[in-house]
Amino acid sequence: MHMTLRNSRHRPGFPTALVSATLLAGLLAACASPGGNGTATDAIHRHALVRTAPPEPSWAALREQLAKATTGLAGVEIGSAGDTGFRVQIPVADGFASGSPAIRPTLGRALDALAPALAAEAGVAVRVVGHTDSQGSEMVNLRLSIARAEAVVAWLRERGIALDRLAADGRGEADPLTSNATEEGRVRNRRIELILSRMP
Repeated sequence: MHMTLRNSRHRPGFPTALVSATLLAGLLAACASPGGNGTATDAIHRHALVRTAPPEPSWAALREQLAKATTGLAGVEIGSAGDTGFRVQIPVADGFASGSPAIRPTLGRALDALAPALAAEAGVAVRVVGHTDSQGSEMVNLRLSIARAEAVVAWLRERGIALDRLAADGRGEADPLTSNATEEGRVRNRRIELILSRMP
C-alpha cells in the first residue's frame, strides 16, 4: 500500500532572535538599576559609591595632646604645628637592639604614649621615617632604617591606628641632624620621625 507523506516541516514558534534580544535587554536593565529605579538604594551599593571624608584635624590641639602625653620621656621632640601638620622626633639610640629592628622598652614607652591621641584622629596620616648614623655600610643602614620604620608601623597598628593611615620609609644615614664625627652626634642622628599630615 502506498502512503503519501504529508509535509512535516517544523512550524515556526517565537523567533529565536527576538527571544534572545528580549532576555539580553532585561539582564542589562537589571544590572544598570540595582535599586529598581536607576539608583543604588541598598546598603552595599551606597557603601561602594559614597566615601565619608575624615574630619579636619586640629593640629594645635593634637600637638598639645602629644606634648602632654610625652612629658617626662627624654628626647622626644614635638615640632611646631602648621596648616598641614607637624613632626614628632623620637631618639632611638637605645630604642632598638643593635643592628636590629627589634623595639626596646624605651621606644615602646614613647610609642605607647603617642598612640592613643593618634588613634583618635581619623583624619591624620602617620608616615614613619627611620634614620641611622653613618657607621657601617650605607646600603645596610638604609635597609635597617626601613626595617625599623616598618617595626614602628606594626607597633602603632597593634595599638589601634588604622593601617591605611600608616606608611613606613627609611633614609638611612642620608639626613643627619648633625655631624657623625662624634659619638654624641651619632646618637642624635639615630632617630625615628613621625610625619603627621592630612589624610588624602
